[in-house]
Amino acid sequence: MIETVREKLIRRTCEWCGKEISPRAKGKGRKRRYCSPAHRQRAYEVRTARERQERDQEAGLARREEEPVREVIERTVVRTRLVPASPWERPGMRSGGQLYPGIEPNPEPEHQEDPGVRPRELQRILVRTAAAIAQGQMSIREVERIMRGVDAVRSAGDRFYDQLGSGKRH
Repeated sequence: MIETVREKLIRRTCEWCGKEISPRAKGKGRKRRYCSPAHRQRAYEVRTARERQERDQEAGLARREEEPVREVIERTVVRTRLVPASPWERPGMRSGGQLYPGIEPNPEPEHQEDPGVRPRELQRILVRTAAAIAQGQMSIREVERIMRGVDAVRSAGDRFYDQLGSGKRH
C-alpha cells in the first residue's frame, strides 16, 4: 500500500506580535515567521542578546538572574547650629530665628513722623550682623540677602549726597 501525506499551511501567526500572516503563494521558499522585517530584526536582537548574556554569565562577567542588585548610597546630613549674637538681644530683633534683623524696606514716603529704626540702633544692628558674618554664623543665602539690603542703602545714600549738590560726604 502506498500512502502519500501532503501538508498545506493554512494559517500562521507572527512569532513577535502574534498577528496572522498570509502563507506564501505556491508554497515555495521558507515559511514566513514574522509579519515584517522590523519584527524579524527585533526577534534577532532579543535572541542574540540572550545568547550574549548567557555566555557572559558562564564566564562570570555578568550577574545571574538570582543574584541581588547591590547599591551603595552616600547620605550626608548637615546640621547648622544657630547661636545668637548676644544673650541680651532685644526680642523681635531676629526674624524667623535668624541672626540678623528682618528689616524690610519701608514703602512709605521718605518724610514721616516716626522714622522707625533710629540710625544709632541701625548701626548697632549692622555691627552685630557683621560680627555674625565674620564668625561664619550665617548661610550664603542670608549673607546675599543682607548684601542686597546694604547695596540698596548705599545707592540711596549716594542719591542723597548727589541731591545735596556738593557730592561730598561728611
